[in-house]
Amino acid sequence: MSVCRFLFIAFAFLLTPTIGLAATTPAAVMNKSMTTTYPNNQQLYDAYPWAAMYYYGITGKDALGSILVGNFHRWPEHIQSVEVSRTLSPDNFLRKLVNPLVGVVQLAGNFTVRNGSNESTIYEFDPYIQFRWANLPWNDYVNTSLAIGEGISYATSVPAIERNYNDRTKRLLNYLMLEATFGMPSYPRLQLVARIHHRSGAFGLYHADNSGSNVVGLGIRYLFD
Repeated sequence: MSVCRFLFIAFAFLLTPTIGLAATTPAAVMNKSMTTTYPNNQQLYDAYPWAAMYYYGITGKDALGSILVGNFHRWPEHIQSVEVSRTLSPDNFLRKLVNPLVGVVQLAGNFTVRNGSNESTIYEFDPYIQFRWANLPWNDYVNTSLAIGEGISYATSVPAIERNYNDRTKRLLNYLMLEATFGMPSYPRLQLVARIHHRSGAFGLYHADNSGSNVVGLGIRYLFD
């Protein structure tokens, strides 16, 4: 859990220059009227369509449904991921198709390293599409978004937890992502990310057992143009 605490500390530290220095340096005082105002809704992702993220998570033994209701028992494995994503233009066909049900649609890909006590290092690749809700009523207090992602997941070797709980699994499986992001309204481009990283056979779609692996963790994301 020390890494999780590190992410919280790093998130607070990165915000400090934005909040503190902006208020104390002579240049900031002279240009106070020119301070950038950021949108606190889905327009934030149109203004800064690119994003980069680092994520650390721990693997659980429980099924996804059990984790969603608060049950979690750790499996001796952790993952680290780096991810890049891109928000589709408001004029994109898919984004128009799902609007107004979903405000933001993004393409993403992450590179993941899995390390566990019962296995050698495994490399995982997860290209997917994200659907994000960002127009939340409390954004003036805590800038928040909720997202779900769907794609594919390829691992260079089948993770030990998937071999342990399944008779039939594969390196190529379905990828599902669930996340919530939190940021300061004064600087929403920097986000704390809480995420579930899920691989499974998707009810037989990949000719594998339905159960797979679930990882819960935290990340830091930065939005840029």
